[in-house]
Amino acid sequence: MTSPLWLRALQKTLSEHDRVSVFQLATFDSQSVPRARSQIYRTAITSKAHPSCPLLVSSTDVRTPKVIELTDNPLNASSDSEICWWIDKTSEQFRITSKTYVIPSPSHPFYAKFDWKASPGMKALVEEDKFDWEARRREIFESMSGHMKASWLRPPPGSVMKGGYEESKKWEKTVPRWNEAQNDHEKALWETAFGNFALMVMEPVRVDYLEMAIVPNRRRIFTREMDQGESWTEEVVVP
Repeated sequence: MTSPLWLRALQKTLSEHDRVSVFQLATFDSQSVPRARSQIYRTAITSKAHPSCPLLVSSTDVRTPKVIELTDNPLNASSDSEICWWIDKTSEQFRITSKTYVIPSPSHPFYAKFDWKASPGMKALVEEDKFDWEARRREIFESMSGHMKASWLRPPPGSVMKGGYEESKKWEKTVPRWNEAQNDHEKALWETAFGNFALMVMEPVRVDYLEMAIVPNRRRIFTREMDQGESWTEEVVVP
C-alpha cells in the first residue's frame, strides 16, 4: 500500500509554498446548527504498515465548543467533521470528510472518549506502531512560541469579557518551554496551559479534490472503502 494520491498532492503543495497551513473546519452543534472555524495544520502521521490511512493533525483548546460538538454530541455520534482547504497559491481546494478525535491530557475527563480503536488508521498507529500520542502532544506544544503557549492560559474561548478589552491586559503574555522555566510559578503556568492544550486528529474517509489552475478545471472524489479499510476509489466529476 502507498499513501493516497490526494495526500501526495496536498503534501507537495505544502512543501513548496509558505503560509498555506490554515484550513476551515466545519462541525454542527447539538441544535444541528453548522459551526465553522479556522484551524492550523500541524502535520500528517501514518502507520508504517498502513500508509493509505493517514491522520491529519491540528490543535485546539479543550474548552472550546467544538470539542463538545465532536466528542459529546448525540447528533454526531461518529464524530465527523469536514475540512475545506482552499490554497490560493495553487488554486487547489481540498474538502476532507473525517472521523475526528480530540486528544487532551490523559488526566482530562474527555480523554476517556478517545476511542483509538474506532478507525483503522488510528488503531494501527496505536496498536502496531505503539505511537505515543501524549509525547506528540507535548512535542507540538513545546514547538510553539511563548506567546502562543500563553493563549491557553486565557479564560475559555468565547466567554464574555466583562471588563472589555482592558481585561486582556491582565493576561499572561508568554510561557517558557518547560526546561527553561525559572521558578515554580513559571512551571505552574506551563502545566496549566499544557493542560488546556489538545490535539485534533482527523482520519479522512472522503476527499473532494479540485484543481482550478488547470484548464479545463479538474475535480476528483476519493472515497475510502470502509469494508476494506485501506483502499481508495477515485471518481472524476464535473468541477
